[in-house]
Amino acid sequence: MTTQNKKKRILVTYMEAGFGHITTANSIADAIEALHDPNIEVIREYMFSESPVLRKTEKRYIKDVKIANTFPWYNRIQMAATHILGIHNSLPFVVSTVFRHTRKAYLNKLKQIRPDIIIDTHYLTSFLSVQYRDKVDSHVKVVTYNPDNNVHNWWNIRVDKFIVNCRMAFDDALKHDFARNKLMIVPFVTRKEIMDVTEDKSYYRTKYDLPQDRFTVMVAAGGYGKSGMARVVKALLTRVKQPITLIAICGKNKVLYNHLQRIKATVPSHIDLRPYEFVNTVYELNRASDMFITKGGPNAMLDSVLMGVPVGVFYCASHIEKMSTFLFTYILNCGRFLPRANQIVEWVNSCAGDSTILDFFIRNTRAIREAGNGANDIAKFIQTYDVE
Repeated sequence: MTTQNKKKRILVTYMEAGFGHITTANSIADAIEALHDPNIEVIREYMFSESPVLRKTEKRYIKDVKIANTFPWYNRIQMAATHILGIHNSLPFVVSTVFRHTRKAYLNKLKQIRPDIIIDTHYLTSFLSVQYRDKVDSHVKVVTYNPDNNVHNWWNIRVDKFIVNCRMAFDDALKHDFARNKLMIVPFVTRKEIMDVTEDKSYYRTKYDLPQDRFTVMVAAGGYGKSGMARVVKALLTRVKQPITLIAICGKNKVLYNHLQRIKATVPSHIDLRPYEFVNTVYELNRASDMFITKGGPNAMLDSVLMGVPVGVFYCASHIEKMSTFLFTYILNCGRFLPRANQIVEWVNSCAGDSTILDFFIRNTRAIREAGNGANDIAKFIQTYDVE
């Protein structure tokens, strides 16, 4: 610390661009606060919530995520654009032109907070934090946790510490010119509540008034409920022959939620349809399920795996999600990639008829849970990280 009696001010930044970044930031902040260190002050800041310029930027990112969740070609174009000026030059160019007012507003906000350490979970906030360190306050340390399972061109190699959650991302970071001594691997970062779950499926089926004796399938597609989720739900409702409970997490997609509520009474009698809107404790519904059908969001898959529930991935909105799907389904063997509706229906019919098919995947989820919560590792690192 800079002085003996001064608390170390730890800023954890929040930005909505999908919900994985927010969930991860919360998990890290919670873990640091759980240390009860009197020499640390944790500041949680929604960086884009006040200034009109910053709100406009965040809304633009939210719109981009929703478009990518609908049209996979959109993100492919974005990723291709990161190579145009060289892998380390495209984001600085975008920030200095398209987001020049965003940069000014963001740096002004950091000047008001005066942090000693900044923890980011999104590439844009990470880049702007480095700008603040270089232009305003050189004593600040910038620590970035990458919640994805790979590394792309817009992560800033000039951070003080870049933390990843798997060897695949570590190797990818080296390929993107990160200095080895700046890298750190921790287990997957998740919420403390998830790691604290000890109750079995029966407990949560009782809590949510779900049938105890039916094979239970949960379907979701991120917080926005897009990515062809309606197509998947329709295929399951019309083509699954086995008796199942079908949990549909529609997130903020009110159109889909209202539609499913309207047709709930008319679906085949062997399917018990349970639509939900956005659910903060969605991991409990994961735990109540036998299988989770989802898009390739890394945090959504992680929650399910930590609940001991295999995943079936039907859509990848980006290269990031493709790599996360590759990790969870092909390397860690915690589920399957099922891009076509007939594949999903076939897997559900097979597993509902013989749930032991899932035993192989369930066994593989246990090792991930046993590795622990990477948020605790990050908290301990921050606690001993000197600011000079």
